[in-house]
Amino acid sequence: MNYDDFSENSPGKLVPTVFDAKAFLPDPLPPTFDLAEVTLTLAEASSALGELKGACRRLANPYIFIRPLQRLEAQTSSAMEGTHTTADKLAFAEAGFEDQSDTQTQEVSNYVRALRDATNTISDYPITHRIIRAAHFTLLNGVGRERGEDKLPGEFKRDQNMIGGRTLESARFIPVPPANTADCISRLEEFINADRDPKLALVDIALTHYQFETIHPFADGNGRVGRMLISLMAMSKGLLEVPALFVSPALEGVKDEYIDRMYRVSAFGEWAEWLNFFFGAVASTAKNTVDTIDRIIALQENFKDHARANSRSSNVLTAIDRLFDAPVVRASDLSQQLKVTDAAARSILAKLVELEIIAEVDVYPKAWISMEIIRLSEPANAVTRPFSMR
Repeated sequence: MNYDDFSENSPGKLVPTVFDAKAFLPDPLPPTFDLAEVTLTLAEASSALGELKGACRRLANPYIFIRPLQRLEAQTSSAMEGTHTTADKLAFAEAGFEDQSDTQTQEVSNYVRALRDATNTISDYPITHRIIRAAHFTLLNGVGRERGEDKLPGEFKRDQNMIGGRTLESARFIPVPPANTADCISRLEEFINADRDPKLALVDIALTHYQFETIHPFADGNGRVGRMLISLMAMSKGLLEVPALFVSPALEGVKDEYIDRMYRVSAFGEWAEWLNFFFGAVASTAKNTVDTIDRIIALQENFKDHARANSRSSNVLTAIDRLFDAPVVRASDLSQQLKVTDAAARSILAKLVELEIIAEVDVYPKAWISMEIIRLSEPANAVTRPFSMR
């Protein structure tokens, strides 16, 4: 780490850590910065989030439509950390077909589960270190030693970690030492749950994300948990009523700038530049998500119009809705969900095959998949607006 970058403008200090290296210990939030420098981008991001909130309210069952968005977030957030899978593999893992998934797919599936569990928890409790640690445990649990299971799932780091290098000498940034981590997270927890101006909720989310990544409290998985925290805070702060703010697809294409902006806060105190960048990502994400919701609604309506023209069964229509939540389905799943016999479930599935909404897959037990729904969760096929503050 280039210690010379850090001066009196740094919102923190360098402290000794192992092997004569120095780590960065950030000051508690909030910092001092000129709000006027971020007013325009904050207004744009807030407006875009308002449109997204309205779009979610148009949905009869928002959570059916959130599932493809969660899969896209899980894939792109994981890809930013070098973990890759495909939407169809992820859907099979979610459906319980362990023999169809590899360790990376399991890890991305864990991300989806961690996000859902944390979202359910914050409806009753504030965001605390327990929720953060539980999400981390779910993320890395059971993925095998080669994928990070030995990186203390659910526990704060015990050894000094680093960012952007293989050794402390070559690292671009050395985050908070293990001995200071619990205290830093406790201070961050206080900030997250403090009674602050609701008009500045997005500012608080941006500051929290920077602080969490700067603390880097875990041995692995910090980026994914930190981006998960953005979605959780958007709900807890009342910006959205459902978990629909997933910034990873917007950040993936500008990953280097994303990392650089946070570094420059630590080194040079460039808060306004970071906030403007973050608000740009939020605005882009919100607009893209509204587009994605429109595409999901259009696909659902297309499926249902096609079904109504060729079937009188209301169960077929209900089965279509269920596909958006779980695009890989077995006869036993459908029988349980619709409370019909196995024979009736298979008849419904046969009709959906006839309508070319699903296709049978060569797996055991027999399953069917809707590839058009799967494509909504494929990062390569996501319609996104690129952004950059450079």
